[in-house]
Amino acid sequence: MIYRQATKDDYRALAYIHSQAFQGFFLTSLGIDFLETYYKAALNCQKSIAICAVNEERLIQGFASGSIESANYHRNLFKNNWVAFLLAVSKSALRKPAIIFRLANNLDKNPSPNDDKKYAELLSIAVLPELKGSGTGKALLEHFEEEVLRRGGKKVALTTDLNNNERVINFYKKCGYEIFYNFITYPNRQMYKMIKSF
Repeated sequence: MIYRQATKDDYRALAYIHSQAFQGFFLTSLGIDFLETYYKAALNCQKSIAICAVNEERLIQGFASGSIESANYHRNLFKNNWVAFLLAVSKSALRKPAIIFRLANNLDKNPSPNDDKKYAELLSIAVLPELKGSGTGKALLEHFEEEVLRRGGKKVALTTDLNNNERVINFYKKCGYEIFYNFITYPNRQMYKMIKSF
């Protein structure tokens, strides 16, 4: 597997892998148009970090994406691309208007007064389902962290589910992440914020 920085043209592949890896999750429920819009906007943002795992046929098999600066990252991403996001989410919103409310409520997760958001953040890490357990995810995380360090970052944070998620939590702990705090996001999802310092 080859690991490289994602290019602006990789947004469709990232959206597809996201849709396969996170079936049943809220962002996936917004549809492939939304995911493509999201990753296209992210890959065009200077504060983004995105690493791809590419096989011998040069096909993307997984990715890790996030931001070198967590504070206001999503808010600015949506603000700077609001027309594209509005068009992308409109189909889903017509079927379920509550989607807009949920999206707005989850736009900027800052539930702890002790969280100054002065860290890089891993926002999504995914591999194709058939590659789970192959070590590709761990390698993507390591390459993501290396890019954070290269760009002057001192900490990386991430958010993961608190309940029924022991395997993932233990994976991050083995990689050096500690529980920073727990919180509840809309509508009633219990989460951990985890963080690693270099």
